[in-house]
Amino acid sequence: MKNLIFVVLSLLLVTNISAQKKVDVTFEVGGVCGMCEERIEKAYDVKGIVIADYDLEIHQLHVVYKTKHFPDILDVHRLATSVGHDTDLIKASDEVYAKIHECCKYRSEKETLKCSGDHER
Repeated sequence: MKNLIFVVLSLLLVTNISAQKKVDVTFEVGGVCGMCEERIEKAYDVKGIVIADYDLEIHQLHVVYKTKHFPDILDVHRLATSVGHDTDLIKASDEVYAKIHECCKYRSEKETLKCSGDHER
């Protein structure tokens, strides 16, 4: 009986530990200005995201997330695409991309304009 209780408690502990697993990833996200950086980081201000830091110079997003809330890495990428920013795995829909500010357009050289990110949103 003691062995059975020990086995059950051990399984519960292992299940709880695996549910709390954190993953640390860095991936490419399209963006060109401070407004892009704010928009991207704000998209990651959700339950299950521990850290989200976008480096505008190298177009890389560093994310630490809990697998309990994001069991699939594509779900983490979808946060960026939901606000109009392509990642190295998923492209934002054209409809969402069209809604971002004109200076935030990053998909082609023609679209990319210099922007301080300080104008009205």
